[in-house]
Amino acid sequence: MIVSFRNVIIPESGDLVNELTIEINDYLENKYQREEFSGAVLVSKNNRILFNAGVGIANREHQIKCTTETRFRIGSITKQFTSMAIMILFERGLLSESDRLAKFFPHCPYSESVTIHHLLTHTSGIPNITQLQDFKKIMKEYTPLLISTELIMKLPLDFQPGTQFKYSNSGYLLLAYLIEMVTGQSYEEFLKENIFRPLSMNCSGPDKYKEIILQRASGYEFDHKNGIVNSDFIDMSIASGGGDLLSTTEDLYKWEIALSLNQLVSNKRMQRLFTDYGFGYGYGWFVKEELFNNKASKSVYHGGGIVGFKNRITRYLDEQVCIIVLNNPSTTDVDDVTNNIANLIFQ
Repeated sequence: MIVSFRNVIIPESGDLVNELTIEINDYLENKYQREEFSGAVLVSKNNRILFNAGVGIANREHQIKCTTETRFRIGSITKQFTSMAIMILFERGLLSESDRLAKFFPHCPYSESVTIHHLLTHTSGIPNITQLQDFKKIMKEYTPLLISTELIMKLPLDFQPGTQFKYSNSGYLLLAYLIEMVTGQSYEEFLKENIFRPLSMNCSGPDKYKEIILQRASGYEFDHKNGIVNSDFIDMSIASGGGDLLSTTEDLYKWEIALSLNQLVSNKRMQRLFTDYGFGYGYGWFVKEELFNNKASKSVYHGGGIVGFKNRITRYLDEQVCIIVLNNPSTTDVDDVTNNIANLIFQ
């Protein structure tokens, strides 16, 4: 008996869809039994859901099962929403890709050489905030964006902007602060007003540990001595702009539809999001070519690793397939999960 099967949503009919649903569910259930997965997965094609289910445990101490409405920390998938917010401000003429930090942070030592484009593409040379000497202490405290920004700007550049790619949460934290500077709204308010509310993403928003958030999953990690254990504490304010959001498979499906139909910005801006700027990365998305049945397919994707959680969203643009994997042990190989599900779909 598959205990999670009652959470599966099958809005279509047909033997092929039902067979695929069973194959994916069996695969995830087997992964869960081996302590290799616990979370929720949604698969869509042509903006129709093929599979949407929770498998595993959202809270182990209370034995609350994962469902399609469970809210997971999505980690760096947050960067997609920050980059979209920046696209919206581009269209409104409040920012441009070539704007230099000097326009906003004149006292920053490298403000003349770093542009918004550099921040979006991880080519700024600004070190990751995790490199701060006291980061493990800082991550447990409430840290407003202004303070985070000041801490980041004390770090020397790793390389000349535009010459290399080095993944850095710092760039997206700075982008979140820029959103606040040019709009007069908080980063949270801007996302809610311009993305979440228009798309009816009612279960998405920042993960604030003091707030009572319904159906929020707990985070876990694997300890070689004790097995699955509770993850360390983190105040998610330190991840603003780059990793602080919660969401569900159903909300991220609404996001997928908005992206495929250009509901938030023009097609021209959308293409900028998914352009490879020389290092396999666009604006908040990795970009690459994949082979399925000897046929090349363009995919855009992003992982989301944050304390206690490991996630991934992948969009196969040519096939109009989207795979969303949300998961609450931080040790799960979500790339492998995504690839195996993709193989089931494209077989």
